[in-house]
Amino acid sequence: MSGWPKRRELREIGWFLIVLLATSAVFYAAGPLIGSLSGVTQANVPAAALGVVCPTIAAVAVAARTRSLKELMALVTARPRGVLWGVMAVLALPVVVLLSAVLNGQRNDFQVPGVGALSLAVVYAVGSLAEEIGWTAFLLPRLLRITGETMSGLIIGVVWALWHVIPYAQAGHPPWWIVGQCVFTVAFRLFLVRLTVGGGGSVWWAVIGHASYNLAWSLSPGAGSGYDPWATAALTVGIVVLLYAMRFRSLNRSSRRARGTQAPPDTGESTGDR
Repeated sequence: MSGWPKRRELREIGWFLIVLLATSAVFYAAGPLIGSLSGVTQANVPAAALGVVCPTIAAVAVAARTRSLKELMALVTARPRGVLWGVMAVLALPVVVLLSAVLNGQRNDFQVPGVGALSLAVVYAVGSLAEEIGWTAFLLPRLLRITGETMSGLIIGVVWALWHVIPYAQAGHPPWWIVGQCVFTVAFRLFLVRLTVGGGGSVWWAVIGHASYNLAWSLSPGAGSGYDPWATAALTVGIVVLLYAMRFRSLNRSSRRARGTQAPPDTGESTGDR
């Protein structure tokens, strides 16, 4: 019976992936027919990106089938914890995009955020929520019950990266760009998972972190045309390594403290025995 919960989680994850791929295929096929969404996003975003609704569709469909909608909604409505995690969600990836542009000699070409950036932020916030309901509110808790945080982040990151490959290709990006962006995507997911776990499991730090990156990318030089995924990936990996090193150090410190407060073994030598 001990293996039953894991089998249930694996089955739910499997159904999520099936529904995700089935619904995404519709947007992959329709993308070239619709064209670019640059009129809304400023940047070169293919219409296949409208598939951001697919993770939510998959999550809700499977959660309804398995009677776990309440659990899903609890994570969507939960208040995130930790001011530091919130600050990182807002600032970390925009700083990474900025540093990447500086490394490529484009530091003076960023758009100054204005009224238009507010509407763009809303667009990206809605899209990020639609994705994170699937990746963070549905998929992450089930993977965490099977494996650890790092492996959960890697698994979701790889799936997330592969899910983007067709839209990247439809946007006209060359193979070297796509590979670099996939490396970044995995690192970015590890970052979002760390924000989520550190923030108590709520979906919102991941939503804000996701949206802040997309907004910074659209405001970057040439509305993203000067974006270097390899430089961005390297900088993001650096942040992730630092965050997980801090996590492991904290866990080790807590473990040593717990061992140090354990009562000594009973040897039968109390004051009254002497």
